[in-house]
Amino acid sequence: MGVGAAELGQRIISQMVAWAKAGVSAPARLVPSGESFVEWTQYPAVEALDKSSGWKFYYHAHPRSERLGREHGHFHIFVPGPHDAHDGVVLFSHLIGISVDQQGLPLRLFTTNQWVTGESWQPAEALVDVVKSPGFTQTQPADVAGWLGLIITLYTAEICALLQARDKRLQARALMIRTNPYEDRRLRIPSQRHINLLHRISREKAVQAG
Repeated sequence: MGVGAAELGQRIISQMVAWAKAGVSAPARLVPSGESFVEWTQYPAVEALDKSSGWKFYYHAHPRSERLGREHGHFHIFVPGPHDAHDGVVLFSHLIGISVDQQGLPLRLFTTNQWVTGESWQPAEALVDVVKSPGFTQTQPADVAGWLGLIITLYTAEICALLQARDKRLQARALMIRTNPYEDRRLRIPSQRHINLLHRISREKAVQAG
């Protein structure tokens, strides 16, 4: 029997509370000891890769002028590309971005255009099955990877909808500009959705209570 949405949400919050008691957060866990967080720097320096599933992630932050509201930075989540490798280079596809605040509270889910990460593009229909089984089982740091997996599981339906909206936006863009929409520098984020974890947990508990 699967874990309910309210329980998933509570596990996400519980991990954040544990980090807060230790004086850290999800982003802070990725910064090397003794170093200060630097905008645009990728954390970890080499993406956190699960060698079993091929999933990987990293975190970074844009300058304050480019951030939305309370956003501190965001995680980029990748899955294996449509082919294992090309010319010896392993290919990856961008699955979803997860924006968080200073304490690591998730604020927004978003997709990116192909040029943003240089990914190996996969259509939404190829990714919606992948997102249903997060592949962070052997990824370090395990606490951050597991926490991201919980977020992805809780918001699976929203992520699938965003991927489908991404493709529709790019298809419409192709008709409008008559050039390759995947390389259109004017379109960075094809789809996004703000999320409120605490409200989600409250709503799910209300549903359970009947």
